[in-house]
Amino acid sequence: MLRVALRPRFLGMLALMVAATVVCGLLATWQWDRAHQAITSHAAGPEQLGDIRGVLEVGDPVTNALSGQDVTATGSYAPGEQVLVPSRNIGGTPAVLVVSSLMVDLEDGSRARLPVARGWLPEADVTGADGQIDPDLAPSAPQGEIEISGRLEASESATGGVEGGVASEIATPLLVNEWGSPMFAGYVSVSDPSGPLRPLPAAESDFSRGLNWQNIGYSFQWVLFGGFFLYLWWRSVRATHLDEVADRRRAMQDLLGDDEPDAGDPAGTIPSSAVAATTAPSSDKDV
Repeated sequence: MLRVALRPRFLGMLALMVAATVVCGLLATWQWDRAHQAITSHAAGPEQLGDIRGVLEVGDPVTNALSGQDVTATGSYAPGEQVLVPSRNIGGTPAVLVVSSLMVDLEDGSRARLPVARGWLPEADVTGADGQIDPDLAPSAPQGEIEISGRLEASESATGGVEGGVASEIATPLLVNEWGSPMFAGYVSVSDPSGPLRPLPAAESDFSRGLNWQNIGYSFQWVLFGGFFLYLWWRSVRATHLDEVADRRRAMQDLLGDDEPDAGDPAGTIPSSAVAATTAPSSDKDV
C-alpha cells in the first residue's frame, strides 16, 4: 500500500488534506483560546478602564472583554427616571434592584443616558401594604453633579416590560422606551452605594461559571474535521490498493486457467493439466 500512497496523485491529495487539517487545527486553537483567555481575564479580577466615554461608544454593546471591568462616569441623575427590578435572589434574600438614569455629557456637547444600578434592597423594604412593589419606598437618586465608580455590565435580555416604575430586567431596550435615547447599551453597577442600598454582586456569565463549553465543543469539532480529512485520504489509498490486488489476483487466475485443483494437490498450487502430464505413461519401451 505504500507504493500506492507514494504516487504523485495521492501525494498531491495528501498535501491538500494536510493543508485542510492545519486550517482545522488553527480554528480549533482559536476556539480554545477564546474560552481560555476570557476565563483568565475574568479570574485576574476587574481592571480600571477609566471614564466610560473613552471605553464605550453610545449604542455599542458591552463585549465579553469589557464586561465586569471597572469604569467611572460623571453626570447628574435625571429626576423621575428610576425603576425597580424585583424578583432577584441575592445571598438567599429576595431582592429588588434600584436603577437610575445618569445623564452623561459627551464630547460633542450632547448628553446620553447611562443606566446605573445604584444597589439593591430587600424586597420587604419596598413592598407596600397591598403586597406589591412600591417605587416610592425606594431611596431617590442624589441631586447635582456626581462621579460614580463601578463595574460595567452588559444589558440583560428583555423578556418583559416596564410598568409603574417596575422593570422586569436591566435591559437597554426597555429603558430606552421608558426614558428615551441616546443611551449607553449596558449599565454600571455602583461599587460603593450610599444610604440603605447594598452593592450588587457581579453579573453571572458563562465565564464566571467556568469553561465556556460551547467554545470547547467547537474546538473538538474542528479537531474531528481535521482527522476526517486524513481519514478520507487513507480510505482512498486503501481502496485503490485493494482494487489493484484484486485485479492482479484475477489476472493470475486467468493465466492459470479455470481447472479445479487436483485431489493430490489440495492447496491448488499445481494445475490439473500439469498433474496429468506428470502421471501420463511414458512412450519409451524397456530395453
